[in-house]
Amino acid sequence: MDKDSRKLTEEAWLICPNWTEVRRFTKNRNNKDKFFEYMFVDSGIVVGSNGESPPFMKTRKEIKIEDARKEYQQLITSGWQVTEPKW
Repeated sequence: MDKDSRKLTEEAWLICPNWTEVRRFTKNRNNKDKFFEYMFVDSGIVVGSNGESPPFMKTRKEIKIEDARKEYQQLITSGWQVTEPKW
């Protein structure tokens, strides 16, 4: 695991190479599991030609933080970039 995916502790945003989709990774602070930490991964579609409107949120999944770090790193490796919060 590299330093970028280790930083995934509270919230992080990524945008795909063609700027049509965003992902938000946020820690589930209300987690009741005493053994594992979980993150929400929200996916959204960029709206408008310049992304002037907030993305339309499509999906939300909750996964273990280790799996979220792996997914984050896979996206970075495939060309996704860190971006500012979109909503």
